Amino acid sequence: MDAFKKSLGSTMGKLVACGGCLFLVIIGIVIMAAASSNASKSSSNPTSVPAKADNSTSTIQVTSQTTTKATASPTQAIPQTLLDLTGSGTKTTQKFTAASDWDLNWSYDCTNFSSGTGNFQVFVYQGDGTMSLDNAGVNQLGAKDTNVEHYHTGGTFYLEVNSECSWHITAKG
Repeated sequence: MDAFKKSLGSTMGKLVACGGCLFLVIIGIVIMAAASSNASKSSSNPTSVPAKADNSTSTIQVTSQTTTKATASPTQAIPQTLLDLTGSGTKTTQKFTAASDWDLNWSYDCTNFSSGTGNFQVFVYQGDGTMSLDNAGVNQLGAKDTNVEHYHTGGTFYLEVNSECSWHITAKG
């Protein structure tokens, strides 16, 4: 009978140990399933899971990794050059047509001018010859500068450049 009790005790101990292992496996699966259901973020989330085996308490470190699927964004059109001029002095450009959003890249350099500084102006006109009130021009005074004006009203335009300095303008849209 003592041998039976020892065998039964040993078997019960093994069952408790297996039950504890099974419990840990189930907890791990639940954590991984919960982590994989959150597919909108990509992160590494360490999680501590308490487990009981053989009446002792231990902690298991479980790290789950979720991955976000990249969705294709609509392709954005590459801006086309509508006008590209380099010069000095006063110039009225040819007409160009821009979409609702367009940019005017400009630069000027007056360092070779007698005083080393000068004025640089760009006026934006509608195709019918009236000044564009929605697309303000450029008016700079200095040795040299470069910048971009972002316009959000499209149409047919031409530019008038006024400067004693060398300059470069590009309209893109």
